[in-house]
Amino acid sequence: MGYIKIITVSVLPGRVYKISAPANASVYYSGQLVGGAGTLNTFVAIEGVNTIRIETPSQLTGTVTLTRILRSYYEPYDGQGGTWAFQPGIDKWQSQYSFRPEWMCMVGNRLVTFRGGAPYIHNGAQNTFYGNAYDSVVAISHSEANNIVKTYRAAAVAGTNPDRMHFRTEEPNVQSSDLVGSEFTIKEGLNYSAVYRDRLSPNVSGSFNQKLNTGDPVRGEVLKSMVVYESANTPKEVRHIGIEFSVSRGHGI
Repeated sequence: MGYIKIITVSVLPGRVYKISAPANASVYYSGQLVGGAGTLNTFVAIEGVNTIRIETPSQLTGTVTLTRILRSYYEPYDGQGGTWAFQPGIDKWQSQYSFRPEWMCMVGNRLVTFRGGAPYIHNGAQNTFYGNAYDSVVAISHSEANNIVKTYRAAAVAGTNPDRMHFRTEEPNVQSSDLVGSEFTIKEGLNYSAVYRDRLSPNVSGSFNQKLNTGDPVRGEVLKSMVVYESANTPKEVRHIGIEFSVSRGHGI
């Protein structure tokens, strides 16, 4: 007989969470298998659902952790201090970084930050801060054809093949879809893939992964998307991101 453990989690509706769990654990959210063998180890949080169920063949050893993977890219302000880069030559905020120090300063020509009372020199492995590896992300907002509702059909990335690409609409409905690296193919020098369907779709039954094939098409006024390189410790390149769409029939007058 296996073991079952229910854990209360703090999650925000509509956001995507990455699951890290022991190899023998199956993780369920809203009654659906979202973590463990045969899954993407991610789930989309639902309003009012704040527990996960963990099933193991023997008593659980190790820890289960959830990491929210969308917040800092689509909604930069989260009420906490962060690290941003400003480029004076073009007078713009260029990028947001994953590390959150308690203080920082320059010592000669080196950036030094402080965490837990200890000083750190930022000259180590790429995307690794204070012993933790982070993803590299390029996030964009696609608003071609103004606020006309569009159906999004495909995406192309010129550069390094992504580990994951996520898509989100908010008007007229919140929708979510994503791709993993193996779903891209090379066409005319571009990493190209069709956009799957809405995994939040209320019009079909099934798991989040099943709804990627059976849910509603991704439609909206603006498409938010991001290219993700997971724990990237070598340089990556993104030269161009292309989104293929068609105008909704409701606007074809």
